[in-house]
Amino acid sequence: MPATPAYERDDYPRPVRASDRRDAVEPPLNGAALMLFRIEALLAAFCVFMFSEALWAPLFAPNQENGGEVSWMRLLWLPVYGLTLLLSVVRADRFLRVLPGLVMAAALLALCYASGWWSIDPSVTSRRSLALGFTLLFGLYLGARFKGSDLTQIVGGTFAVMAVGSILAALLYPTMGVHHDINAGAWRGLWHEKNQMASLMTFGFVACCASAFLLPERRALWIGSAALIFFLIIMSRSKTSLLACLLALGAMPVLSALRSGGVKSVLFVWGGATASLIGGAVFFLMPEAVFKALGKDPTLTGRTQIWESLLRLSDQRPWLGYGYKAFWGPDSIPNQIVKKETNWDVPSAHNGWLDLLVQLGWVGVILFGSCLAVTFFCALFRFARVRDGYFSVLALCIFSFLILSESFILGQNNLIFVLFICAMARLTANRMEPV
Repeated sequence: MPATPAYERDDYPRPVRASDRRDAVEPPLNGAALMLFRIEALLAAFCVFMFSEALWAPLFAPNQENGGEVSWMRLLWLPVYGLTLLLSVVRADRFLRVLPGLVMAAALLALCYASGWWSIDPSVTSRRSLALGFTLLFGLYLGARFKGSDLTQIVGGTFAVMAVGSILAALLYPTMGVHHDINAGAWRGLWHEKNQMASLMTFGFVACCASAFLLPERRALWIGSAALIFFLIIMSRSKTSLLACLLALGAMPVLSALRSGGVKSVLFVWGGATASLIGGAVFFLMPEAVFKALGKDPTLTGRTQIWESLLRLSDQRPWLGYGYKAFWGPDSIPNQIVKKETNWDVPSAHNGWLDLLVQLGWVGVILFGSCLAVTFFCALFRFARVRDGYFSVLALCIFSFLILSESFILGQNNLIFVLFICAMARLTANRMEPV
């Protein structure tokens, strides 16, 4: 009788699979450990809510786009900063998993702090750089601390609650929940402005869809939450956010096909590339028709005038800009020039890249652009490893799309920038177990 091959014997050493290694490092939680995890998840969800500025900002500062301008309201951020610092210290070892993201975030923060030396309003630059530091820290904490399904449930669950609150506000308290000005009839929910609600809800929509993909036993709940959020985006009449949601929804099966490989992935890549080329050609040849189809005028509601004025002013300080968050101050002379040239009380550049250019110059644009390019490069080759239902990849794409029309880059106390940093940390992680 022939001898049994060595590889068939029970005592033969076998390679340790990634799932076995992960289970050995992170055993299932139970008892006190499970309770502590739930408390930590609730604290993280509370911080997500606060960074969204839902409810409390329009209640306490109804005439402010950013409640941070009201001095006493800055005190409301102290518990958030304290929790962020506490959670980050307790989980400091997890930050070793996301060192590339940590280094990139630190470089961005260092430039913002350094801009205080040449800022036209050093006090504002210093104060908001500190707030940016906690914003970056919380984004890194989210990306390093939670597994994919845990992360999407925390984000998606928080947004689902805010979506219910927004619908109740619109129906029961329309003075706050519905616009009555130039955007009369458009829903704004628990926020100051409809576009603010819609752009945030886009990330909530993706988080709920990712949770439905990851947790089949609760799929009906998460699909219902995603549908609720999608309804809110429709009622906000924000075509940009609606388009972002539709693109994200279409991208999910594409990413799934790419992950599986084979003929299907080739067909999806070919189809996506063809559609992109056709869309780009149509926009290049018939831009006015595209704007008309989207309900926009060719000047993008006067934004092109803002951009022309900002480009002229940026030429005066091309490399370092006017200082982080200093350009749009109420006493800023450049800000007054823009308002005079456009005959409009301009709140921001309505373009993230231009806002970054006037704040930190080409140095800031190149630094942030490099961080974004590195993140996209890592996403291209590692999206299958970061098993969070493609939330990180789609959050990165949505952020990159939204900053073309909104000033979210380096936004202090801004949830959209928090989620970008979270995605950057996960996609560029040096040690991220598949979860």
